[in-house]
Amino acid sequence: MRTNEGARPRWSFLVQGTKSEKFLAANFLTSFVLAGLILFFLGPGAVVVRRDFEGIAPGVMANRDIIASQNVVYIDKDATRLRIEAEERLVLPVFQIDTAVTSRAKSQFQDFASAFRGLAEQNIAQGTAILMLESRFPGLLSRDLLSSLATSSLKSQILAYADDILSTLLEGGIFSVPAEGLSRFNPDYFELRQSTTNTSESEQKPRTSMVTKVDLREAIGEELGKRHLARPLSTIVQGLAMAFAVENAFFDESASLARLKRVASKVEPVSRSIGRNELLVRKGEIITDEAFVRIQTIRGAMSKSDIGLFLRGIGILLAAAGLGYLLLRRDRGKGGREGEGAFLFGIYASLAFYLVVILAARVSGEGEGLAGAYLLPTALFTGIAAALVSQSFAVSYSVVLSLLAASAANLNPFYLIFVLLSGIFASFSITTAKTRIDLVRAGLVQAALQFLIGIVLLAHFDLRFGEFLGSAGYLALNGFVCGVLVLATLPILEQSFNLPTRFRLLELSDVNAPALKELLTQAPGTYAHSMNVAHLAEAAAEDIGANALLARVGAYYHDLGKLGQPDYFIENQKGVNKHDDMNPRLSATVIRSHVKLGIEKAKELHLPKAIVDIVGQHHGNSLIVWFYDKAKNADDGINREDFVYPGTPPIDKEAGIVMLADVVEASTRTLKNPSVPRLDAYVRQLILDKVKDGQLDRCALTLNDLEAVRHAFVRILAGQYHSRIEYPKQKESGQ
Repeated sequence: MRTNEGARPRWSFLVQGTKSEKFLAANFLTSFVLAGLILFFLGPGAVVVRRDFEGIAPGVMANRDIIASQNVVYIDKDATRLRIEAEERLVLPVFQIDTAVTSRAKSQFQDFASAFRGLAEQNIAQGTAILMLESRFPGLLSRDLLSSLATSSLKSQILAYADDILSTLLEGGIFSVPAEGLSRFNPDYFELRQSTTNTSESEQKPRTSMVTKVDLREAIGEELGKRHLARPLSTIVQGLAMAFAVENAFFDESASLARLKRVASKVEPVSRSIGRNELLVRKGEIITDEAFVRIQTIRGAMSKSDIGLFLRGIGILLAAAGLGYLLLRRDRGKGGREGEGAFLFGIYASLAFYLVVILAARVSGEGEGLAGAYLLPTALFTGIAAALVSQSFAVSYSVVLSLLAASAANLNPFYLIFVLLSGIFASFSITTAKTRIDLVRAGLVQAALQFLIGIVLLAHFDLRFGEFLGSAGYLALNGFVCGVLVLATLPILEQSFNLPTRFRLLELSDVNAPALKELLTQAPGTYAHSMNVAHLAEAAAEDIGANALLARVGAYYHDLGKLGQPDYFIENQKGVNKHDDMNPRLSATVIRSHVKLGIEKAKELHLPKAIVDIVGQHHGNSLIVWFYDKAKNADDGINREDFVYPGTPPIDKEAGIVMLADVVEASTRTLKNPSVPRLDAYVRQLILDKVKDGQLDRCALTLNDLEAVRHAFVRILAGQYHSRIEYPKQKESGQ
């Protein structure tokens, strides 16, 4: 059973991991850097100096056609500026009537009118009255105007008309127009605001209605015309209104500019699109300033687009790397150069897949679609992952490859979906294959599935029927070719990395294998024992969900070390026990040696590391009790270590099951009348002894697993030891 002894934090290997872990991490980071460089130089929108725009300058004759190398959308700054200016010209400038100025002007005129009437009533000489008015209102009124008003017989009417016209002009606004600042606004209309104590009013008025100091005389004349005054009278009224009229409507710069800003902020920039391969300048044409500016704008937009595509690709690549790294940590295996080499192969195979996707995308034009997808060997990569590691790993690996495809193909959704679905289907179809010929059938199934994927995805495009079937057919061909390549490359990879794949284990499980035939001829008892252990181990592994095939093959080869000296093991002896005349320590040495010899023999046969581990761990470091007790009875000073197996306790479920199956198969042979209850009690005790001895502390067998293992053992043994009918001839012969 597994304990927490020696457990390390999941990510601790980054700083304090084993040499193997650091080596794998270094290669993982190296592959990520290489992928980034591939994306930089070959990916969608590669960030490199584009030769398309070299040697371009105003006034120079183009020595070649200058063509846009990719689709690009850019902002036309000049057109956007013109649009903003046009929108600004629709904005009305704001003028505000200052009521305080209006009140002062009216009040001043009322003061003048009151003073004039008062002087007229006092019978003061005209000259003196005029001087008094000039003193009180200096510079406003001319002496001639005052004289004309004083001598007129219609003084009251003149003052009333002047007051009325002055009020009309002030209420309509006499405008102070700035010399500059209005050119950005609407030239035809303006907005006039008036604020009172409780209300604020505004109205839009035409610019032609605006009265300024320049055209004040004309505006007063229009008002006089409306009242049909006689000319001598109108001249005095006009002079009085002109004297007291002041500018009281002023340009509200802050409110007006705020309007311009709001309008400018709402204006959408003018977008221009350039198509891939669009001709910008024809060969032999002189590059004008206008054309040069346009080309420079397009070049800048393409550079920004390239940087954006690169950063997005790097982000998706980082996500794929993170997920791949988690898979690497989860399924890296139990060490050893074989497993390390397999995962190094997986890392750089992913890099190769990334390069293939980038090249396929460039060949197909970097657009959205399935063009070029038939070049993606997804089923090959995920199929090999399923065969070499596991189905769950291959499914997760499909997700990693789909992210790599998204990064390499500018987030092309059709590439992403195709890679994901074809990878998942390959993961299932390959792992269901039990023989190598099944791999060919899996290739046909994969071809059919990819044909269906193609039909679903290609339905999105408006294609002719022939093109539609042709594209789907290419995808189907891709699936079949990948299946054939899995069949061709899998044996090479199995031998190169010495991995316990299903197909390799099925080959090793053949009882006609040379090593097993040698075991049958030289150590038939050990061979029979190994076959029985294999039956027990396979049944138990199936019941707890472990690798039953690995447990069976490991059991076949677990006692290979007995080939050298088969007669020293009781199952091969024929009446004579060689240990009867041997020193117990020497006997223990012979027994112990079969573990070391078995490991050496397994390595000579180039068996997978998982099988070698089972050979070396099937006794763990347990005590050879019978010879130890015999030696101890003869000499109390013996060294216990001389009677301990040189192996290590099992670290996998399969090795733990083989250990238990080995001891149960050997020990139950000594039982007389092995009924099911007796078998059950005996097997339970044997398993409990291994638990107490600490032999199962490092493997992942739980208490529930051990119960299931016990039931499986008892079920198999009960079938082997069932009672038989005694036939008449056997009774007569005493058999």
